[in-house]
Amino acid sequence: MGVNLCFWILGLYLALPLEGIYPPLCQTGYTISKIGSGCSDTDECVEDPSICGNHSTCFNTLGSYHCQCHPGFESRIAYFTSADGECTDIDECGEDRHICGEWGTCHNRKGSYWCSCLQGFHQEGNISSMCVDVNECVGAGNKYPCGENGTCWNLEGSYRCHCPPGFTTYGNNQSKCQELNCDPFGTQSTPEQTLPGFDSLLSLLRNNCLVLINSSGLAGATEKTGEALLTVLANVTDALQLQSNGQGGNSAKVTTLLRTVENSIRLIAPQLRENVSRINTSHTEVEVVVRRDRTPPRGPVRLTNENIQLDTTWETAIGDDTNFPGFGFAILLSYKSLQNLTNSSEQLSSRVVTVSVSNPNTTNLSEPIILTFTHLKSSDANTTCVYWSEDGEGAWSIQGCASVMSNSTHTVCSCTHLSSFALLRGIQENKKCRQLQLVMWAGASVALACVVLSLLMTLWCRFVSKKRNGGSRPEQHFNL
Repeated sequence: MGVNLCFWILGLYLALPLEGIYPPLCQTGYTISKIGSGCSDTDECVEDPSICGNHSTCFNTLGSYHCQCHPGFESRIAYFTSADGECTDIDECGEDRHICGEWGTCHNRKGSYWCSCLQGFHQEGNISSMCVDVNECVGAGNKYPCGENGTCWNLEGSYRCHCPPGFTTYGNNQSKCQELNCDPFGTQSTPEQTLPGFDSLLSLLRNNCLVLINSSGLAGATEKTGEALLTVLANVTDALQLQSNGQGGNSAKVTTLLRTVENSIRLIAPQLRENVSRINTSHTEVEVVVRRDRTPPRGPVRLTNENIQLDTTWETAIGDDTNFPGFGFAILLSYKSLQNLTNSSEQLSSRVVTVSVSNPNTTNLSEPIILTFTHLKSSDANTTCVYWSEDGEGAWSIQGCASVMSNSTHTVCSCTHLSSFALLRGIQENKKCRQLQLVMWAGASVALACVVLSLLMTLWCRFVSKKRNGGSRPEQHFNL
């Protein structure tokens, strides 16, 4: 009985499904199926999104998974699990030193790199592209890099301008060809206008000018030519002031002096190699600011010396952007010892200063320049802003200049043109006297006109009266 019962229980156990009593045993990477019997694959990438670590992508496989690094990263094996390795950054710059080309510099970053190019080179694709030469001669928006009269030669990483005779780049082969006239540096014409020591300076400048217009823009001026000429100009101007100090003045010589200095420094400034050049001698102080670029500079410009400050903008100094030659300059030159420029009774209250810029049209500036003068004497009052006009033999004029602010020590002037400027004292009183004289002359003229008119009216009245009396007598005689 007991044996039969044991066999019966054993048969019942064998007849029942095993899954209903004991769960199946699944291999690694599989789990018991939720919808039926047996085992199903485990998606490790979904169960643990960070299983592969940073900079990699997880791929599920039957019973397992593997990791693959993102572009720009690498591991010691191509496919791995978190236990096998991790993704590290690839240093593309170290692996390939010429990855940016001969004219580029490689900069590594996580997962990638970027290239920076030397001036004159650019990338034709994205920031990881190789650097190639820029053809400045045919670049978009740069139709005439050497000006309408120049010829552009492309070079590797640069270009060069070739000028026809009569044109120059002032020794900078990447400036536009500018027409240059050497006539202003000829011999001084009349004895009245001759300036001691200036013949040698004009000879140097003329030779320099001829070299510039005959160099075709290829040789140009030699290094430091501008600096040397500026020093000569300051020394010659020094000597002239020393000789003429206390001797009174001559309007024709003053005009020649100021015009010669302005023409000279406009030739010298484009040849200066430094952005800022300063010379301060015993009797002359000069500051020149030069900017060179393919596009016009922008913003304020301030030049200062011991007694005068100039405030303007690069927009005013350059003028028309369409004619920008590739450089711009502003000049402030102060004469320390020209106290009596003319034989007139007008007296200077400040030093005389010459202002010049690269803008060729300075007779009517779009925005006025501002000059701040320090008075020679703190007690100076009633000062007037003036400029040297070349009309006739030359004289001080107030046209185009106005006083913005004035006190016992300083006067601020606003001028709409460029020239040589100064402050005068006493001109207001002289102006009032002239105005009073004009009023007196006008009054006298009106009085005289009234007398003449009264006399004419008297004569007319007598004439009319006689005519009436003469016409009535025949009628009276007839009645009698």
